[in-house]
Amino acid sequence: MSHWALNTVILAATNFLTGTIGFFYRLVLSKYLGPEGMGIYQQTLAFFGTAITVVTAGIPVSISKLVAENRADPFKKAHIVFSAFVLTTAFSLFGTAFLIILSNALKLKVLLIILPASIFVGYSAVMRGYFFGIQNIAPVQWSNISECIFRTLLGVFFISSNLLLQFEGQTRGAVSALTIGEFISLVLLFTFFSKNINIYNFRRKNPLIKNIKDILTIAIPISFSQIINSTSHSVEALLVPKSLVMAGLSSSEGLSLFGKTSGMVLPLIFFPALFIRAMSSNIIPQIATALASGNKKYAFKSSQQALFLTSFYSFAVTAFFVALSKPLAELLFPGYELENLIIGFAAGIPFYYIESILMSILRGIGNNTTPITTAVSTFFMTNLILYFCITKTPLGIYGYSVALITASAIAIHISFRQIEQTFGEKFDMMDIILKPLICCAFMTYIMTQVYMPLVILELPNIICIIADLLFGLSGYLILALALGIDLKKLKQKY
Repeated sequence: MSHWALNTVILAATNFLTGTIGFFYRLVLSKYLGPEGMGIYQQTLAFFGTAITVVTAGIPVSISKLVAENRADPFKKAHIVFSAFVLTTAFSLFGTAFLIILSNALKLKVLLIILPASIFVGYSAVMRGYFFGIQNIAPVQWSNISECIFRTLLGVFFISSNLLLQFEGQTRGAVSALTIGEFISLVLLFTFFSKNINIYNFRRKNPLIKNIKDILTIAIPISFSQIINSTSHSVEALLVPKSLVMAGLSSSEGLSLFGKTSGMVLPLIFFPALFIRAMSSNIIPQIATALASGNKKYAFKSSQQALFLTSFYSFAVTAFFVALSKPLAELLFPGYELENLIIGFAAGIPFYYIESILMSILRGIGNNTTPITTAVSTFFMTNLILYFCITKTPLGIYGYSVALITASAIAIHISFRQIEQTFGEKFDMMDIILKPLICCAFMTYIMTQVYMPLVILELPNIICIIADLLFGLSGYLILALALGIDLKKLKQKY
């Protein structure tokens, strides 16, 4: 297996660990906060995400790419990072102003509690970008694990003891726990960073202006697209509950339904994307390094490999959620009746996952225009479609899913076309889309047929789900081999 793919597997394993802890932490949150409290918590996270986007401003991706291109020059690497810290400090002022203004406008005091976390994340992101650039992912792994563990332990303690109930209100200390977790992650990352980089390199003459210019050349387009995407999430956090109210629900019912969707269902279907996020982080410096050395063929084949892995994985995940929506809902969220919501939003999994990896490939090849184009188009399209579908049709909350899938499909089409034009080669769409889709349908059929006989055996629900998944995956892989998908190519080193 190629080095970048191995790093992806290692990072994905870490993400799986932290994601598993975080997912069960969300189960605890849903129990103590309830649907309405989860709705407020999700709104807070949406605005937090926008603040992070403002603070980081695309800088981590720039660092990853520039450091990868200058791996042999320790002096250059050191001052790229120093310049990034300077920029992050400046952008932190904008993020601070954003959260303060929003807190006063919406009367959400928890936004002030989460404000320090956005600054911590900004500095942490710079160091993460550096470690990804030199392809040393161990510090990133340990910082992610430490943040997750402390956030979870403190969060459970705060919300179960009502220690910060009067301070935070309905979020009951969950936001404070997040802020403390990010601070611990920052301290740990800085410890690794200070040992990894030679302090002497900072004492030499610093071409600060040139470095800032190089960073901003990459970061500005990236940050623009990220800000648009993050702003879209913030708008959705306000627009979806309002649209549900316009469709006939009460304010409390609208916020609760949004809380169940964004706080329970969406985290569930994006939980398996931990692998895709790990791959996205690793593919950027991989492609950038290949192109910097003039190896365009290697860069294209790495892109093809990443797309195939993403598609093959995402269609299997879709089959799992569609076939087992009801038992999963009963196991994880008893009493909330989420099975139909899970099916409705799980249908978009291949779109969301493939779009994510395509954006990383585009940034790896230095194409920052296409992510901006897709971000602008999806911003207007998503919010217009969800407003129309929720308020003007019987779809209700499922109009949100329709909007997300439609916008993602258009972004995928645009991205595919641009990447193929850049490399002058065509992706194998049979292997990337059609064959995994057929395998997905077959896996769904197997799992729906096998589950009930397992239940009749009176096995525990979790055992039935695991056994059914194993049967489904077996059928998925066997049909993939029968259709001619060559899984051995994942071990190739180009």
